[in-house]
Amino acid sequence: MTEAQQKDKLMQALRDILSADIHLSASVVHYMDSTLAVTSGEELAHALSDPGNCEAETAIELIFFPDEAIQEKLEPILSEIRLAEADVSEIVRILSQQNLQARLCFPDRLGQAILPVPEAAIQQMAARLRMTRSIPGQMADAIDASLPDTHSANLTRVKLRNARISQSANQIDFLCKLIRGLDQQLEDFWQLLDLAIDLLEQTEPEADMYDALMAHKQFLIKAIRAAEKNQQALASNTVEALIMKGINVSAIDVEAAREKIDQIDRISIAVYGRTEFLSALAPAGQSIDLSVQDKDDMAAIRRLLS
Repeated sequence: MTEAQQKDKLMQALRDILSADIHLSASVVHYMDSTLAVTSGEELAHALSDPGNCEAETAIELIFFPDEAIQEKLEPILSEIRLAEADVSEIVRILSQQNLQARLCFPDRLGQAILPVPEAAIQQMAARLRMTRSIPGQMADAIDASLPDTHSANLTRVKLRNARISQSANQIDFLCKLIRGLDQQLEDFWQLLDLAIDLLEQTEPEADMYDALMAHKQFLIKAIRAAEKNQQALASNTVEALIMKGINVSAIDVEAAREKIDQIDRISIAVYGRTEFLSALAPAGQSIDLSVQDKDDMAAIRRLLS
């Protein structure tokens, strides 16, 4: 397929998405009900088409926001094409001239609204799709080798395309090892991948990721200890009294923090084959080397760390 044919294929896919029935989520409907104060589909279409309505602008952004499900549909096309900013601008210009209309469908409510798709919505969608970003060859090879089913491979590509990282050699190496090291069948595979990406976004591109993982783990342990100490203090004091004493009352979700510590351990083991018992958990602050060869090894390690 030629480059021009690939662009036409992408443009047709975007046209189909923009002009298809859009089933509004409950949260989007709630926002429109609370800000636009309309009682019918016709009133809604009129309010959203009003260029002077700042609330309508936000609502349109929410309506046409490309979630992961939409991005997954486009990923097979985007993975085969290389686009420059000029190409994206051309696609936006052409689609904006086609007078596209979307049908807004409401949950648990009769009635629909036909909305002309504004150029701003097309521009915002194109920007959020990050169409000029490509998946490095090393990561593409790791995905193809480790995630054989189409859904998992495409969704992983979407998450990596959305990642706010520079794709340094260090980051690419970490992600490749993670994708190869994680068991795709794990129930929380996507949670582990999301956490790893989130930590990469908070870390310098060339930083040692093992050190970064352990530092974040230490931060969570300290936060848990502070929360437990606060709970003890709250047994005999009010929140107001503790604040008057200058004590910062932690609002951390202890169970969620413990779960994240477990996830950090599993990411570390998948990538580096080891993790650490930090001083806040074990007085000796021992470092353990864990060689992971198969699922049985991983299960044994999880029992050890739990």
